[in-house]
Amino acid sequence: MDKGGKNTIMTEKRQHPWLFGSLFLGGFECSSQLTSEGQRLDLITATQHDQQAATDYARCQEIGIHAVREAARWPFVDWAGKLNLSSVEQLARLGRESGLIQIWDLMHYGYPDDLEPFSPAFVPRFVAYCQAVAAVVRAETQGPTYYTPINEISYYAWAGGEVGYMAPFLQGRGGELKRALVRAAIAGINAIWEVDPEAQILNVDPLVRQHPPAGRPDLQAEADFFNQQVVSESFDLLAGQREPELGGSRRHLGIVGLNFYAGNQWTMPTPEQPRRFLWREEAAWVPLSTMLAELQTRYGGPLVVAETGASGAGRAAWLRYLTAEVGQALLNGVDVGGICLYPIITSPDWEDPTAFFDGGVFDVLPQTDGTLRRVLVHEVAAVLREAQLELDPGNALSLPVAEPEVGTRPLVPPVQSLDHVRFKSDNFVYQTLLVGEQLTLDLYCLAPGGVLPPHRYAKSEQVWTVLVGSGLVWVGSEELTLVQGSSLLIPAGVYHMVSNVSTQPLVIQRVCSPKAWDARFAGAQPAE
Repeated sequence: MDKGGKNTIMTEKRQHPWLFGSLFLGGFECSSQLTSEGQRLDLITATQHDQQAATDYARCQEIGIHAVREAARWPFVDWAGKLNLSSVEQLARLGRESGLIQIWDLMHYGYPDDLEPFSPAFVPRFVAYCQAVAAVVRAETQGPTYYTPINEISYYAWAGGEVGYMAPFLQGRGGELKRALVRAAIAGINAIWEVDPEAQILNVDPLVRQHPPAGRPDLQAEADFFNQQVVSESFDLLAGQREPELGGSRRHLGIVGLNFYAGNQWTMPTPEQPRRFLWREEAAWVPLSTMLAELQTRYGGPLVVAETGASGAGRAAWLRYLTAEVGQALLNGVDVGGICLYPIITSPDWEDPTAFFDGGVFDVLPQTDGTLRRVLVHEVAAVLREAQLELDPGNALSLPVAEPEVGTRPLVPPVQSLDHVRFKSDNFVYQTLLVGEQLTLDLYCLAPGGVLPPHRYAKSEQVWTVLVGSGLVWVGSEELTLVQGSSLLIPAGVYHMVSNVSTQPLVIQRVCSPKAWDARFAGAQPAE
């Protein structure tokens, strides 16, 4: 509990004075790192939040969320030292007009292309950027301002400095990168305070727990060291509890933000046992309420669950778990000031930008004009309302959220393609193995000398993969040799054929998009 009394915990009979106006916050996924493939992520643009911010803010307000984690996006503001703050100014203005509190994420793994964290220019450029953002936000904001200078220093130091997963793609230098980022964060905070002395800081790191694997109690001491020293190192450095020469203080640490997901507890890998993520039902799982109490003992309050959520059908159950644990923490006297649902708008996966892994309170539905329409996930909203009624009744949705009627499709049993192989001596054999609404899985089997004559599908693309043997394929005027394990995309409307010129059988698996249906091959026509 804060000794100054500004964030005192109320009993369950009174409304808690939440830090940001509501217990629940929304977070917009704003990762902007450079990937190992050389691609710059920009999930704010990918989710069209840059275009739909006003309506996104309105949707948050409608469901009782009055504060959001928002993105300034350093790589897209700073071009070789020249700053263009128009995007920040627009978002800050929209936030003011909507009445939302914005917590500005200044560096979410990404930095300008012409910098690297160990360069002499890194800190001065970050300082100039932080000052410029703070000036714009201060001018547009009524009330307190909030900043997260560098998101997840511990995770980023591991991903970018220890295992080379993201820029700067280093290995074995995680400790160095962590300290470089802490220096930059402290300098950035000082720069913000020069512009806005009352600005509040929310530093954010993952809240994780490592466990010894089954049968290895000898590793408990190593696990304890990780949990007690490594997990908290960045916070300790920012707070000046370790290496005070870096310039940290408890004020620099500010509000302590913890990112907590279902995958945040795991067993230590050994040569005999790979790492295994724990389920929260397991006896070894440490409850979130316990971990929050430990953090408050170490740093005091307030604490914020700065990122949390789940994907797909697991969202509602995870939110119920979070509600129960935060409720218990509050009863135990832990100063929890907020829970940020992250992402509030479903966003693409880092590795596959075409895959939107449903994790938001709002999913996205592509429209014919290219717009990503926001769709409230009714099951999640209903649980959110339950949580609000229990912990934050003043901000609860005014009406119950009706459950939509959702039809379920039976699961089609898997097939073993090679179990269906058969051949004819004078022809190819074609079999349809699986039929969906949008795809079919077929099998072509050609004995030695077999030929599939030239044919085409006017509107259907296909992917052929050779499971057994090799063959000559003609696509248009191109002649190709396909061998076992190779795949080929055949465009729509192009004549193609295949010939087995070898002395061994040839088996091709085909995945095909919708084509003119012929009931002779696979029974009744699929639903339109």
